[in-house]
Amino acid sequence: MDNFFPEGTRVWLRENGQHFPSTVNSCAEGVVVFRTDYGQVFTYKQSTITHQKVMAMHPMDEEGVDDMATLTELHGGAIMHNLHQRYKRNQIYA
Repeated sequence: MDNFFPEGTRVWLRENGQHFPSTVNSCAEGVVVFRTDYGQVFTYKQSTITHQKVMAMHPMDEEGVDDMATLTELHGGAIMHNLHQRYKRNQIYA
């Protein structure tokens, strides 16, 4: 990945076949550290990260949407993250 995300960027991290909502914790000296919303920490050499491994999270998906069909990324991680965001806002059936 030529241009990497700055610290604090929200991303989807694909690990073991699953997408995890994550934040770039640090990116220094060719090493990138991600922290998932579930508390897991993953560390990679920047040179090994591909677009299949890390994708930028669309701001709308970060906050959650009312209609799942409007999610910009449609995978299991995005669906679960959206449901969690709706649950936190007490909008389960909205």
